[in-house]
Amino acid sequence: MDCYIGATTGTFKGALLKDNTFENLNKVSTLDPKSDEITSMIWNDDQQTEILIARMNRDLQLYDIEQNEQVSILTVTGGTGPIKGLHKLDEKIVTCVESGELQVWNDKSETVSEWKCGPGVAVMRGSDEKPEIVTGGMKNLLKTWNLETGQQVWSAKNVPPDMLGLEIPIMITDARFIPGENTILEATKLHEKIVFMENPIMCTSLTNKTNQILAANSIGEMGLFDLRSKVHPMCKFKGQAGSIRSISGHPTMPLAASVGIDRFLRVHDLQTRKMVHKIYCKARLNRVLLRNELSILNDRKSAAKKEIDEDEGEYGKMTKDGYRAEDSEGDDDDVIEEDDVWDVMEPVNKKKKMSHDVEIVEEVENQKASSKRKRKVVPEEEIKEEVESDDDVEEIQKPSAKKALKQTGKKALKKKAKKV
Repeated sequence: MDCYIGATTGTFKGALLKDNTFENLNKVSTLDPKSDEITSMIWNDDQQTEILIARMNRDLQLYDIEQNEQVSILTVTGGTGPIKGLHKLDEKIVTCVESGELQVWNDKSETVSEWKCGPGVAVMRGSDEKPEIVTGGMKNLLKTWNLETGQQVWSAKNVPPDMLGLEIPIMITDARFIPGENTILEATKLHEKIVFMENPIMCTSLTNKTNQILAANSIGEMGLFDLRSKVHPMCKFKGQAGSIRSISGHPTMPLAASVGIDRFLRVHDLQTRKMVHKIYCKARLNRVLLRNELSILNDRKSAAKKEIDEDEGEYGKMTKDGYRAEDSEGDDDDVIEEDDVWDVMEPVNKKKKMSHDVEIVEEVENQKASSKRKRKVVPEEEIKEEVESDDDVEEIQKPSAKKALKQTGKKALKKKAKKV
């Protein structure tokens, strides 16, 4: 199986993505949804061969994948409410109930340590790098605890009051440590820091990239966020109907599985932004775990290898003189030796001018010569002779007479100016 899913009815399911099928791993007829609903699930080991399952009646069960067996190991006592979080540290199991009672159990199902982390707990998650856990919930600020000493390490502060001076309600829905960085991811119903629409954020998940996370809200929309920008989501995945309750991202591949109350398991490719698998599981789903080794990964590798082989086959076989098609093996008639290339090539002859081209050129030159002749300047003497011989001499000389009158008028004005 590639995915393991917990339902509100108490059904524990396994899904095979290669065939788009699922299978019930426990008997449905013996389940009571009020007491057997699955509230939390985690891997019990790094090899992902065992799963810890917490139910509504506080019964903690261990499922062995190889043996396909589900065994009850302990029942959480103390406090009220269902189990809201599980964590595995070496051979110890950490549990936390809704009323805030946190307990550490050894391999003999005995309580090693216990303390309270505040009422209204909605989430408890542990760190894979250090012996610490983070808790938070309704009217319960985010806090980190040292599992060895049971002391509080750090506590968050609420955001400033709104414009009316009213305190912002504390409504934490999910939280987790980001590996490799001194950062904790917190999801709330009011999403005070990074806005993702106007609906409560229900769950989050890490991805194969450290600075990218997934978050989903109560109306079935999931977004991919980059923690460096802290403004808007990089993209939004659609298709879900109703609240998304759990997301599980693959640690090395750009894949993420999500489940919710619409009864579908969906697997998205974070690079192409497309949904690659969709399986109807017949019940409202609460939790999902995606394995590191998936059946579809082998298919993807073989498909990629096949594409490479086909591309190489199109070019044929590589030789010292370049690529050579496979069909040309043993056929030496089509192969031209390098020394004989110049003998095979046909000489290029210069194209002769056609007779009609010559006629067009001569006609153009004649037109240019005639235009030059038209623009030839005639001397003034010839113009005067032509004018004198004409009967209209008086009309031509009128402008010159006017010019003489103007000159005499100017001289008279100058003399009057001198007398003054």
